[in-house]
Amino acid sequence: MIKKETWRGKYFRKYDLRSKAPRIYGGKRHFVSQAVDYARKIWTDMGFEEMRGDLCQTAFWNFDALFTAQDHPVREMQDTFYLAGIKGKLPDKKIVNRVREAHEKGVNGSKGWQYKWNEDEAKRIVLRTHTTCLSAITLAKLGSVKNKIKKGKFFAIGRCFRNETLDWSHGFEFNQTEGIVIDKDANFRHLLGYLKKFYEKMGFEKIRFAPAYFPYTEPSVEMAVYVPERKVWLELGGAGILRPEVVVPLLGEWVPVLAWGPGFDRMLLDYYDIKDMREIYTNDINQLRKIKFWLR
Repeated sequence: MIKKETWRGKYFRKYDLRSKAPRIYGGKRHFVSQAVDYARKIWTDMGFEEMRGDLCQTAFWNFDALFTAQDHPVREMQDTFYLAGIKGKLPDKKIVNRVREAHEKGVNGSKGWQYKWNEDEAKRIVLRTHTTCLSAITLAKLGSVKNKIKKGKFFAIGRCFRNETLDWSHGFEFNQTEGIVIDKDANFRHLLGYLKKFYEKMGFEKIRFAPAYFPYTEPSVEMAVYVPERKVWLELGGAGILRPEVVVPLLGEWVPVLAWGPGFDRMLLDYYDIKDMREIYTNDINQLRKIKFWLR
């Protein structure tokens, strides 16, 4: 109209910046994926290499390699999702025999669990209950390379599944962030330092640690962060130094291995103003349109 001057003699309504216009919702990544990408950048910036693996794992990697006894309650149906009618393959016999010995007799001066280890039980397929199985696989790969210095920093962020009772802070499907540091000079203070730095970069100012017990770490610690809006400490998960019964069979020798595996989804509640973890996976279209970008 300007070029052809057809505007001459026309009547135009006044332009009102306050007038309502239809909202346009552009495409964007799911808010959980945004947060996962941010956490992934934190770990890689700290010099960690990412671990990836299948959602379905053998009970060997999910439990046995982590020195979880085959009669431990966590392996029962009310805690774990098993895939019926299918068995998996076990790794190299050398690793299997070392894990068997750790369970039956112990290694590095320990007594083990003092029972007859069942190979068929280890072949069962489960939906992984934690990403710690990826740490076990990574240690085994590192240990299989001859004459290689046993050293490295690795992390994972991935989906896990547990047969939990659903409430505002628990779900049967959740994300976990995993990490291990293999170094002959690593110690417990380094472990707390890595965790504190990660949580600070995730936006939490108050972090506390408390002594804890886990089957595959000693010493062990639980982490919690303070949520000002709720005025509560939110427990996130556990960490510790892997026991020799885990490290020696997989790595082939004893080297200190710092390890952690806190839940990731709980860290998102405060930032996204979500009151119930179940809202994270409802995929409500109105929530997905209006929720803010992850900008921490």
